[in-house]
Amino acid sequence: MSSEEQSASEIPSPEKEIADLKARISFLENKIHLVGSITRHDVLNQLTAILGYTELLGMMIEDPKLKSFIEKEQSALDKIRRQFQFAKDYQNIAVEPPRWQNIHNLSVRVAENVDLNTVQILADTEKASVLADPQLEKVFFHLFENTIRHGESASVIRVSIEKRGDDDILVVEDNGRGIPAAEKEKIFEMGYGGGLGWGLFLSRDILAVTGMTITECGIPGTGARFEIRIPPGHLRQDGEYP
Repeated sequence: MSSEEQSASEIPSPEKEIADLKARISFLENKIHLVGSITRHDVLNQLTAILGYTELLGMMIEDPKLKSFIEKEQSALDKIRRQFQFAKDYQNIAVEPPRWQNIHNLSVRVAENVDLNTVQILADTEKASVLADPQLEKVFFHLFENTIRHGESASVIRVSIEKRGDDDILVVEDNGRGIPAAEKEKIFEMGYGGGLGWGLFLSRDILAVTGMTITECGIPGTGARFEIRIPPGHLRQDGEYP
C-alpha cells in the first residue's frame, strides 16, 4: 500500500465523524446536567438552612427596625431559591419525549398543589388530552399562580377547549382584574414583573417544544385570558391518559 493510500484509509468517514460528534455532545450535555444538579442540590440545602435560621432569628428579635432587615433578608433568600428552581425547571425542558396528558386530570392535580384560597377551578375539557412536554404541569401551575398572586378579586379559573377554524385553542382564564394592554407581551419576558416573568417565560418555552404558542387575550378589568394554540394532531378526545 502506498503512503497516499495509507493516509486516505486513515481519514475517518463522514458518518464516523458525525457519530463521534454526537457522542461528544451527549457526554458534554450529561456532564453539564450532572454538575448543575449537584450544585443546585447542595446550594438549595444550605439555603434552606439559612432560611430556617433567619426565621428563628426573626422570632427572637423584637426591635422593629431589626425585624425589617430580617424580612428583607428573607425576601432576598426566597428570590434566590426561586431562581434556582427556575434553573432546574428550565434545564429539564425537552429532556424527556412529549407524552399525552389529560387536561382535566392535570388541572385537578395542579390545583391540589396551589394555595387557591377561595378561587375555584373549573376544567370544562371532558376527556381531552394534549401531546406536550412532560413539564406541561408547570405551565398550569404558573397560570394558576398568576391568578392567585395578581388576580385580586378573582374567584374562578376556567380551563376549556375552543375550536377556531382548523385550530384547537386551550384556554385558561379568570375573572380577576386582568392584564393591562401594555403588558400583555412583556409578561412573557424573563424576570418581568418582579418574578412573574420567570414562570410565564418558562411556560412559553415548555409549550414551544411541541409547537404550541401562548398569548394573553383578556380584557383589562374583566379578567386574564391565556390562549394556547395547539398544532393539528396534538389534541385527542379519548382521554385515557394520566
